[in-house]
Amino acid sequence: MAGETGPISVSLPVAMVIAGFFAISCFNVIEIVVHIFNIFRRRKGLFFWSMLVASLGIAVHAVAVLLRFFKLAPDFAMCVVTVIGWYAMVTGQAVVLYSRLHLVVRDERTTHWVLVMIITNVCILHFPVTVLFLGSNAGNPKPFLKPFIICEKIQLTGFCIQEFIISGLYIWEAMHALKPVLAIKGPKQRKVIRNLILINLLVVFLDISLLITEYTDHFDIQTTYKTAVYSIKLKMEFNILNQLLSVLQNS
Repeated sequence: MAGETGPISVSLPVAMVIAGFFAISCFNVIEIVVHIFNIFRRRKGLFFWSMLVASLGIAVHAVAVLLRFFKLAPDFAMCVVTVIGWYAMVTGQAVVLYSRLHLVVRDERTTHWVLVMIITNVCILHFPVTVLFLGSNAGNPKPFLKPFIICEKIQLTGFCIQEFIISGLYIWEAMHALKPVLAIKGPKQRKVIRNLILINLLVVFLDISLLITEYTDHFDIQTTYKTAVYSIKLKMEFNILNQLLSVLQNS
């Protein structure tokens, strides 16, 4: 298998690609964490903590996967650490987007239902895959492996749909609800709104590329590419959401 049940055996080029994704992830996480502690004067609030948890989750997930794939640490222990990092990375990033959604969405019911969606997806996507993944790497993987392969595709699709919905809300509201802001602001501020739309479109594109790696049955590539994708998305979202906050506070 391509890493579902333990260490992998791959060609040198594939190993180099995996190492490259690992390096991108770690570099971006270091940069994000430095920016977090430089920018936030008051180190509290949902945005601060979700940013910190999501960025550290990327690093934890990336390191655990690398150690596991290349037999540098006990397999099952690294599976547990991988799951912890996965929760923090995926749901942490969703909470980052949720924490600033009120800047563009004025209807509290919409933001409430986004929160309900995030919590629901933790229960129906994170929990079952966790059980199947750990079972696939325990003493008797056979009963768990096939369901895990199926559920892995389902969970990745589900979390991508979740991001499509949240990104879609940012794009829609930036194009419609923020029209008054675009009308009175200067070119620099209007550029921030346009960048918000472009970045959320790029997020959708990155999620689609991640789905392609999953549905072409490249679990080893998908697992390591995922951390690179999430680090890039988090870096872009951190920058543009801070810029958006600055624009709206001065409106």
